[in-house]
Amino acid sequence: MEPCELIRLKPDKTEALLKGYLPYLVGALAGMLIAILLSSLLMLTGTPQLILFALLPVVGGAVVERVVQRRSGNS
Repeated sequence: MEPCELIRLKPDKTEALLKGYLPYLVGALAGMLIAILLSSLLMLTGTPQLILFALLPVVGGAVVERVVQRRSGNS
């Protein structure tokens, strides 16, 4: 058995794995867009901008993922 075969996932498992991450990715993208908007509106630079870009995508991803889990009944 080749080493590549050990880490290769079946297509159905890969799709399920990606679907599991989709809500988080959507929330992280929304958080990033909000961070860009707030940064430009408030004209932030330096450390405040860095904190904004570090926290909002993570928080956005977590919130959207949690909302999706609650709506699907998987909490």
